[in-house]
Amino acid sequence: MVQQPSVSERSAATLAGLPRWLAFSLLTILCWGAWGAVSKVASDGVDANTNQIFFTLGLLPLMVYVARSPRLKGGSERKAGIGWAFLTGILGGTGNIAFFHALVVGGQASVVVPATALFPVVTVILALSFLRERLGRAQKAGLAIALVAIYLLSTA
Repeated sequence: MVQQPSVSERSAATLAGLPRWLAFSLLTILCWGAWGAVSKVASDGVDANTNQIFFTLGLLPLMVYVARSPRLKGGSERKAGIGWAFLTGILGGTGNIAFFHALVVGGQASVVVPATALFPVVTVILALSFLRERLGRAQKAGLAIALVAIYLLSTA
């Protein structure tokens, strides 16, 4: 059985001189930022549902890569994890279709992408409600600013 590194070992590791979590977060920002612009170009040529189909097909090479992971069969709560992962896919796919519709019906990428990027507000509310997490003053201020941003973006 392969020993998985502890949380402290994983967070201490670096990638390109950065903490691994930060390196992957920056890669996420880069990829999702490009994804938003490319999505607008795609939305000019196909409807939202077709866009989602090709978006999903675009995931296939990544699925092949991930399926080769030796840790794919691990996890003590595997069945529950698979169920939650499946729900994540349903929610993400539904959100993608709504996002693509926003672009197809005339939304500007410069407004739609930042507005929909405020989805963490929902995550925070759910984390407070269901996971019993707490917010500090800085997080509360950030949440308030995000709500103002939603308003400002929607009036553009």
